[in-house]
Amino acid sequence: MSAELDIALPRVKSAEGFRPSVYLDTVGVQTIGYGCALQDWPEPFASAVAKIQLEQAETECASIAGYLDLDPTRRSVLIEMMFNLGPTRLSGFHDLLRSIRDKDYTAAKEAMLDSKWAMQVKGRAVRLATIMETGVDSQ
Repeated sequence: MSAELDIALPRVKSAEGFRPSVYLDTVGVQTIGYGCALQDWPEPFASAVAKIQLEQAETECASIAGYLDLDPTRRSVLIEMMFNLGPTRLSGFHDLLRSIRDKDYTAAKEAMLDSKWAMQVKGRAVRLATIMETGVDSQ
């Protein structure tokens, strides 16, 4: 970050104030955080936000029993699920988490596909479950 941004950031934070939930700004634009408009996001901005959220998901995954024993490809599946579901919902995947601890990746795949989440995300669940079973990401 440039020196100019280091100087401007505290002023912006002070002027905007932080709001963790969506609100309407003074001209009716949906906004969050420190005055961040939720409309017309350029792709690089959205990508940067997604990366930060994935980093948070990775940190949250570190507490899952057996996570650190997984290879990076399988860990990436849990990171993506954490990103998509959040820690509370992912912690409800008892059969998946037990299968990971047991290193039974076929059972892990079955547990992933036998879920409400799989019905909601469809093809994404199939792709991630296959990666979990095989340890291979064909993309």
